[in-house]
This record gives sequence, C-alpha cells and structure tokens, in this order.
Amino acid sequence: MQVAPANIQPQDTTQVADTTLSTSDSLQVASVPDTTNFTQDLVDVGMLVAEGQFSDAWDRMTLALETSFVDLWPKIVAAVLILAVLYWGYRALFSLLRRILHKSNIVQPGLESLLMQGFRLLSLILIGLTVLQTLGINPAAMITGIGVAGLAFGFAARDTVENILSGVNILTDKAFRIGDTLIVNDIYCVVEQITLRTTRLRTPKNEVLIVPNQQMANERILNHTIADALRIEIPFSIAYKEHPQQARKVILALTEDDPRILEDPTPSVVVTALNDSSVDLALWVYVADPKEERQIIYYYTEAIREGLRQANIEIPFPHLQIIQEN
Repeated sequence: MQVAPANIQPQDTTQVADTTLSTSDSLQVASVPDTTNFTQDLVDVGMLVAEGQFSDAWDRMTLALETSFVDLWPKIVAAVLILAVLYWGYRALFSLLRRILHKSNIVQPGLESLLMQGFRLLSLILIGLTVLQTLGINPAAMITGIGVAGLAFGFAARDTVENILSGVNILTDKAFRIGDTLIVNDIYCVVEQITLRTTRLRTPKNEVLIVPNQQMANERILNHTIADALRIEIPFSIAYKEHPQQARKVILALTEDDPRILEDPTPSVVVTALNDSSVDLALWVYVADPKEERQIIYYYTEAIREGLRQANIEIPFPHLQIIQEN
C-alpha cells in the first residue's frame, strides 16, 4: 500500500526573516525611551490647567513622571551636566557683557539695565530649551500645552507687556535718565532706577515712588536736568507804600558770592502782580545743578524775609481798610 505524500508547502523564509526583523526592531525600539507619551501628557496637563481641573492635572503629571523616570534617567543625567555647563557659560558672558556696557560712554545706566535683563531672560530660555531637547521632550509640543494654559492668564499679562514696551520707549526716547530731576504730578523727585516694568523715583522726603512705565510714558513730566541752566523763582511780597526798586536792591545783595548761583544769566527781581493788599515780586536765580533747587528755595525764602525786615520794608498781610465819611 502506497501512502500519498503529505501536502507540505515549503516554509516561507522571507516571512520568517520579516518576522525576525520585526521582532528585532521591536526590541530595539523598546530599548529607546519613548518620550512621545510624556510630551502628550504635558499637553494634557496644560489642557486640564486651562479648564481649572488642577487636582486632575497634578495627578496626571505625577503619573507621567513616575512612568517615564525609569526610561529617562540616563537623559536626566546628561541634561543636568549640560545645564551646569551652559549656566556656567551664561554667568561668564553675563559678567563680561556687564563690564563692557559699564565702561561704555554711549549706553546710559537705564539702557544698560534693560539690556542685561533682556540678555538674562533670553539666555535662560535658550538653556531651558536645550535641556528639554536633551531629555527628548519636544519643546514645541510642550509650549503648545503651556500656551493653552497661558490663555487663562493672557489678560493679566497684558499690562506687564505694555509696561515693558513703555520702558523700552522711555530709554530709547531719552525723555529722562537715571539721576534726572523731575516734576511728576507736582511732585519733585529724582529718577533712581528704570526697570523693565517700573520707574522708581525718590522724593525730598526720601520716599521711593514706584510708577508703572506705561503711566510714566503718558504723564506730563517736567525735566529740570536737560536744560543747561535752571531758573528758580522765589516769590515774596511788599506793601504798597514800599518801593519795588528798594526791595530789589536789598534782595539782589543777598545773592552775591553764592557759588551755587550762576553769574550768567544774572539774578533779577521782577514784579509779578499787583494784589489787593500787596505788590508781588519774585527773585529769579539760575543754577547749574538742579538737585540744589529745593535747598536754594528754602534758603532764600528765609533770607528774603530777614533781609526785608532789616531794611524796614514792610511785608504785608491780608487786611481790609474801612473809610468812614461824615
């Protein structure tokens, strides 16, 4: 009895090879940390934050870190080393740039501060992006997730952006600089610092007035430092029975040999008004240093009163004279 051979087909070696290759590829891919899911987790966290689900966002972030830490730890070590090297380089460049700007006669202190703050911000952003790429995290996807969450805070950050732009405009326009003497809303002050967001002014009471740059850019400001010579006016009054020329001679004698006052233009005394009970005058003097303005006003206000008293020139006060006719 002859047995028919079984219908055995030859094994497909190509299929076996493909299967072997697929398995090898799978093992190779499995050995590489998969950061796609972690990046997607970051996007999901951003969505949860934007929706106000902070508890769920925290749980999702914690779970993502726990499941990804084992695969990411070699890259974490590399990222820490890169962070240390880049930060050291940033500090060295920061110190070098600050010395160069400080020695420059073109860059004013306010602009120097703005440039240094901009350099710091840009450097830290670049370092952060480099570290994220080392970890295998796609910065674009992460920024997308953060951007979704950032929409909730967009309106709050609008004022900050406007203040920064106004600060740049103040520094480039050079309306005032650090050390300038200003009158802002009838407040005498000296510019102490100009930052990205605010301008800090010091008043005669040694108070620090902090004004947002957007408000400073829109204020009516009197700058007493830009002019070569600042005119200071000290008002006073005499009675109608007195002679302005005599008062002028007495007051101008007080300004002689005062090193704070410029000789050109020369000091002068002018009649400013004829009031009901007095003849109003003003002493005009010119100074080169506007920071001495307040001290000069205080000094001559007292000196004028004493000079008129010694010259027997009456300083009037409001009064009413009644004449009765028979």
